[in-house]
Amino acid sequence: MKNLFSINKTADSNAMEFDPTPYHAATVSEEVKAKLKNAFSVVEEEYAAPEPTEEEIALRKKGNRYWLTSVICLVAGVALFFGGSKTPLFTSMPYLHALDLGLVIVSLVFNFKARRINRQQNKITQNSLSVDFTAASQKLEAAAAEAAAELGVPESAKTVDVFPFHYKAEGGKILRVGKKGKYDNLAVSVFVRGDKLCFATAQELIAVPLSEIAGYSEYDEDFEVDMWLKTDEPTSDRYKAYGLRKSGFFSLKGHGYFGLKVGGDYEVLIPCYDFGEVRELLRANGVVGE
Repeated sequence: MKNLFSINKTADSNAMEFDPTPYHAATVSEEVKAKLKNAFSVVEEEYAAPEPTEEEIALRKKGNRYWLTSVICLVAGVALFFGGSKTPLFTSMPYLHALDLGLVIVSLVFNFKARRINRQQNKITQNSLSVDFTAASQKLEAAAAEAAAELGVPESAKTVDVFPFHYKAEGGKILRVGKKGKYDNLAVSVFVRGDKLCFATAQELIAVPLSEIAGYSEYDEDFEVDMWLKTDEPTSDRYKAYGLRKSGFFSLKGHGYFGLKVGGDYEVLIPCYDFGEVRELLRANGVVGE
């Protein structure tokens, strides 16, 4: 079964265009493509991690010193505890028990200090990224709205994530690019127009006849995505039932995704937290049952 959103990276590791399929319906004009490319460049430039300030450098150095002190004291305390009992000096000098306990306490204190420094660093970084991205995204939103208008995306369309498939072809075999279970999450607009289920990306429209949708499969597997694309937090009431958990500054992990079967050759991979929207849309059009 081939992913409907497959990207061949055999010749170009940076390729982002999807393989041609019989379901391709439209592509935005070159003018809008140029606007999107320019907007993405602005966002990437603004979204890139800024050069650390003197305050951030000082915090990082202080945090590193605290972590190092914590580790040294903990290791010394553990070594003293396990090794001291075999040393005559230990039994003849009871105050070493207090020294051992003191080392552990100092280790905990500096561990706490290091964690506090780390929280300060994260707060500074998060604030700077939030401001930069909010300003730059305005240009991207304007270009995306123009693209959506060209592709005929209605206001009632649902926005869901799908998992594209990156691969290389070597020796007659298809080799997946990337860690197993790790995916890009591509946000697409989903809607029904006439007798077709439509998926609109930033530049293309994929239209699948409802008559060619042959149910779906459930994958009882873990997944990880690099970027959370939703407005609501993954821990919000809307997504709480899915047990999503952060695995990095922007990335998160979850369990379970679905493969919507298209014809006899293709499938669309949709994560658990968004498949309900697609299933309800299909039910409303008499495609899948309960």
